[in-house]
Amino acid sequence: MRQERISSTLVRRVAGRANLAIILLVGGMFCLFRFTMGPPGVSVSEIALPFVLLLGHLALAPLPWQWTGDDAPMAGLGRGILQSLLFNAAWVALVLGVHQLASPPRPPRPGEPPPREGPQAPSPDRFDPGRGPRTPPILGLALVNVSFALAFGWVFADKEATEARERSMAGLLRHSRSRALQNQLEPHVLFNALNGLSELVHDDPLAAEEMIARLADLYRMLTRHSEADFVPLAKERLLVEAYLAMEEMRLGERLRVEWRWPAWADAVVLPPLFLQPLVENAIKHGISPCGAGGDLRISCAREDGSVALAVANTGTALGSAPRQGVGLANLEARLDLWMEGAGSFTLVQDGPWTVAEVRWKEKA
Repeated sequence: MRQERISSTLVRRVAGRANLAIILLVGGMFCLFRFTMGPPGVSVSEIALPFVLLLGHLALAPLPWQWTGDDAPMAGLGRGILQSLLFNAAWVALVLGVHQLASPPRPPRPGEPPPREGPQAPSPDRFDPGRGPRTPPILGLALVNVSFALAFGWVFADKEATEARERSMAGLLRHSRSRALQNQLEPHVLFNALNGLSELVHDDPLAAEEMIARLADLYRMLTRHSEADFVPLAKERLLVEAYLAMEEMRLGERLRVEWRWPAWADAVVLPPLFLQPLVENAIKHGISPCGAGGDLRISCAREDGSVALAVANTGTALGSAPRQGVGLANLEARLDLWMEGAGSFTLVQDGPWTVAEVRWKEKA
């Protein structure tokens, strides 16, 4: 795993509320045990030590298992053990060394003679034939923590590698479904354009001939447009303008278009074919069936960190139970895949206007 990915997993791990709650709970239990079993006069360093060690295990122990320098999710067993022993021994020694320096001398236990000073003072590490060699408590604590970090780091690194694979697979699945829906929408747009062309063949053959040429241009734009996963709204607007040019040939003065388009809207990035289905639906179900035609208003607004893309039309109003066609159902499904449920689509009647709006949170 590369450094930037390790940094992101480290932040996620430390910022997790459940992980922090476990550190507080287990560290508090260690402190309680120390208060009940140890001598009075516990120092601040002794209180902080279990919390610091637990935080170190959570934040640092998985790192040597995750460091590979490439895209592999975990280091191999041999490399991982070697890196883990060296890395964990270093940070455990640093923490315990600081603790030793910050801790005041331990007072003698009741009934225990004070330690003698000078060259004749017995060393706690000196071999005693009756008791055997004695390991200093701080060294034992270091060995326990290094061993625990080795095992805990492997378990946590393996867990995060599994979660990363699952997120990757879920992302690929969402992308595949979105592409399938997008490919479904492309022939639907052309089918509706051909239906509009059929109306002109007998009424105005010259206009129909020009519309065929425009349809070829629209198809080329649509093919290039659909190949991308994300496009700026500026390109989406060009596609819609090409589509509207064809519809204006068919509807003439019955179609009146107004753009409420701020300059910043062109740079907004989103999946392709989000605006076009809204415009197509407004013309097909609102303006075209109405003898007098209607007004079409296309707008983009930014509110409270969200972007709202809206298409409003007059003409034929929504019924009591408005039905969604292929285009809008497709759009709503792709919006849900893109924003993972955080976006919204609404279709409402507001006075003489039928308003279709797509709203989503801007990503940082």
